Amino acid sequence: MILSGIRTFSFVDYPKKISAVIYTGGCNFKCPWCHNWKIAYSNNYKKIPEDTIIKKLIDLKKRLNAVCITGGEPTINNDLFEFIQKIKQLDYEIKLDTNGTNPKMLEKLLKKDLINYVAMDIKSSPKNYEKLTNTKLNMDNIFKSIDILRKNSIDYEFRMTFVPNLSNQKDIEFFENFINQNEKGYITIANSTEIFKINKNVKLKTEKLIIR
Repeated sequence: MILSGIRTFSFVDYPKKISAVIYTGGCNFKCPWCHNWKIAYSNNYKKIPEDTIIKKLIDLKKRLNAVCITGGEPTINNDLFEFIQKIKQLDYEIKLDTNGTNPKMLEKLLKKDLINYVAMDIKSSPKNYEKLTNTKLNMDNIFKSIDILRKNSIDYEFRMTFVPNLSNQKDIEFFENFINQNEKGYITIANSTEIFKINKNVKLKTEKLIIR
């Protein structure tokens, strides 16, 4: 596992739970607006041994029962399955944040009941994906992951980040139509980073989505 950090206390990363947050390094997207760009694609971050993370989680078990695994993109790690197994053995509930590009890993984790909640990013409408991610990709894997979540009993959410000058109203309309009546869909406006400046004076037009 490529591990780049751990936050020991969060109120916002796992719905209705106080959780620890584990950050994995590296990502198969190169989103120019990514707020975690340093660990996603700069390679300028400190790597933390897996044993150090596990030991910290053992200590945190005295006051926490949930862990969010985020990135970067966690599913690019081939040993994510084994890593989550170790955390699950500590009796944590686990939330996975993912961009949905590795449906095989997602399905493997679900079949073994190793995760309890999934937050999957929907970057934009399909036509705008390469612009938002700065990456050429196979959208089939994205749709496979969506289908896996919808056919499984796990609790999940879909979320979109609106990026002024990159996203557009058609992306929002796509997302509104994409979300089923019984699904959770959230949208946020991107924040500026050291390498990408955002115009925050943007008004989103949506009647169906929760803006947060």
